[in-house]
Amino acid sequence: MHQMSQTKRVVIDLLNRVPVVLIVIGEALVIYLATAVAKLAFTQLDPLYSVWYRVGFMAVLLLAWRRPWSAGKRDRLFHRSVRGWALIVLLGCSLVLMNTMFYVAISNMDMGIAVAIEFLGPLSVAVITGRSWRERLGIGIAAAGVVLLAGISLANPSGKGTFLVGLIAILIGGSMWGVYIVTGRRVASGGNSLDNLCIAVTIGWLVQSIFLGAPAIANVLHPKPDATWALAAGGSLKLLLLLFVISLMASFIPYVVEQITLRRTSSGAFSVMQSINPAMAVAIGLLFGEVPSAGEIVGVALVICAVIVTFSGDAAPAGND
Repeated sequence: MHQMSQTKRVVIDLLNRVPVVLIVIGEALVIYLATAVAKLAFTQLDPLYSVWYRVGFMAVLLLAWRRPWSAGKRDRLFHRSVRGWALIVLLGCSLVLMNTMFYVAISNMDMGIAVAIEFLGPLSVAVITGRSWRERLGIGIAAAGVVLLAGISLANPSGKGTFLVGLIAILIGGSMWGVYIVTGRRVASGGNSLDNLCIAVTIGWLVQSIFLGAPAIANVLHPKPDATWALAAGGSLKLLLLLFVISLMASFIPYVVEQITLRRTSSGAFSVMQSINPAMAVAIGLLFGEVPSAGEIVGVALVICAVIVTFSGDAAPAGND
């Protein structure tokens, strides 16, 4: 126990010393490598079932870490108003739907394009809540980029999936990202943000399980006919291990790291740093055979520019507990 506590202090101290921009770049690298691996896992398990495991493992890890049922936390976490519970449920469901739609999208389009389009969510929130020229200019630039991306992809089908399905999915996912941001801020304003997130993710996963739980379990125990290594002896266990690693690297670890790094910068600066995400997703996609056209690169660049323009003037603190 003492050794674990000492390790935790070392990790936190390291994260407090490394420049935030390097942490954001490293985080993006880990997330999109895990996401690219998830796309490979789609050959063994359908995206909807894969995302059920991703959210489920995240919920289990958060529950094991935060232990919201402990005596010191029960009273303040489980005694809340109907409105308070409604916000928690909305937070969890928006997070789960955001992740679900993202997986549907990347099974139908290149990862870098999906990540770029998804940024319409936080940009829209900035427009609704902001009052300066930055938000309006930013959403205009982003819209131009998204129209360019969609136009090119719809005009030149790649055969990798149905782009229109992916486009609809990522637009829904981006809007859920916006709902998650707004709801998350309201929940976090009351304190105990990590514990509340833990409860929200668990509730969202339970709702998701109503629709996906039984078939997701069945398709791991009995992989689909066109699966390859998952059909071999021990393949189901290997698939579960892969899904756990994807959840750990793409969801749990990045969120924990963010909770530390957010305290060191403003929300605007952090958002500007995250503009690297679409470019990182494109770069990782290249390693896995996703080669964008010149027009698609311009579209992604426009979204990155929109994020920088929109959030560079926001000096509000980003941290929470």
